[in-house]
Amino acid sequence: MATGDWRPRTTVGARLLVGACLTGYVLAVYWVLVLGGGTLLGSRPPSLPLAVSATAVVAVTFEPVLRILSRRWLTSPYDVLAEFSSQVVGVAATAELAPRMARLVAEATGSRRVEVWLRREDSADEDLAARWPSNADPIPSGPGVQRHEVRHAGEAIGHIVRDTGAASARLTPVEQRLLDDLLASAGLALRNLVLTTGLQRHIEQTVERSIELQASRQRIVATSDAARRHLERDIHDGAQQHLVALTVNLSLAATLAGRDPVRAAALVADLRPATEAAVATLEQLSRGVYPRLLAEAGLAEAMRAAWATSPLPVRVVDRTDRRFPAEVESAAYFCCLEAVQNAVKHAQPRSVQVRLVTTDSALCFEVHDDGIGFDPTGALHGGAGLANMRDRVESLGGTVTVDSRPDAGTRVRGRIPIRATPGGSDG
Repeated sequence: MATGDWRPRTTVGARLLVGACLTGYVLAVYWVLVLGGGTLLGSRPPSLPLAVSATAVVAVTFEPVLRILSRRWLTSPYDVLAEFSSQVVGVAATAELAPRMARLVAEATGSRRVEVWLRREDSADEDLAARWPSNADPIPSGPGVQRHEVRHAGEAIGHIVRDTGAASARLTPVEQRLLDDLLASAGLALRNLVLTTGLQRHIEQTVERSIELQASRQRIVATSDAARRHLERDIHDGAQQHLVALTVNLSLAATLAGRDPVRAAALVADLRPATEAAVATLEQLSRGVYPRLLAEAGLAEAMRAAWATSPLPVRVVDRTDRRFPAEVESAAYFCCLEAVQNAVKHAQPRSVQVRLVTTDSALCFEVHDDGIGFDPTGALHGGAGLANMRDRVESLGGTVTVDSRPDAGTRVRGRIPIRATPGGSDG
């Protein structure tokens, strides 16, 4: 027992105190119900109904009161520890086991604070499983602190730390032996708790890895889809532009064939370089590489080469002062190709101008044609070509706007911020 415990040390004294408390309780019930109730009701002699009521109250509450008093005055440490043993052994290996064990050890041994430490399943490290009281400060090492090892089948499961409050506080030999037996019997339950905790940790790790794997697969699928969409846009904006130019020139040659065979033959002869350029573009796309000239000579030269054989005059005005990261140049190149291609297919322009300008933090481009224009709120504004341009530019944090009116031409403007991206290239 802890020092300062004022509970009676003898069984006789404890029983006399319990008897006195029970007698006082019976007299108090009788006085309150019979005498007090009779005074309120104006009955001089004791009222029989009140006496019967008092007897009934005492009969109903006598056993619970006796149990409370017995637990307070008649229960020995042996009884408490025996109850502890039965409770701990009967408890399933859940998170409630360690807190219950800490509380019962504290109550049984009169300790101020108790901590239960359990060894991890796959290492020699120990984790704090429970502390009583739960809001108490950690127990430091020092006088009055006792440590009890918990073992099962010769294997160390953990230990219990008790803060007795005084350096001279010691368990009696009987209490010490009983506590040791108790810890031995609780070893199996604590071992199961260790296994359950380890299993729960493995389950959580498995779930976490499963989530990471699922996220990784989603990223792989998203990357593959993005690569396919990127290749589709490159084919649509690059190779298709050359094929559209070939189609226009072939139509023009067919028209001139009957009226001016010489000019038609010259036009057909000029189609050979354009055909070779289209084939080269397709070969580059099949290798997953954007145009070689774009990488070697820069944005403006690549654009001039793309429209060198076009029957429609396309003027490139370059006001840039340096090269840009590869992804920035690629986005601007294919967006300008798409805008010019849309003008050729839909706007019936006489000329197209592409303007490139550099600011402190961005590359800006503008494609302006003098064609018939269109209503930006209509179907063309939401077509695949403009969606592709926006996908390219917005993926780099930029913007694309379209300004067009019927019979007033069209301006496609884009702005791509320039950042120092890992793996980026400035040419």
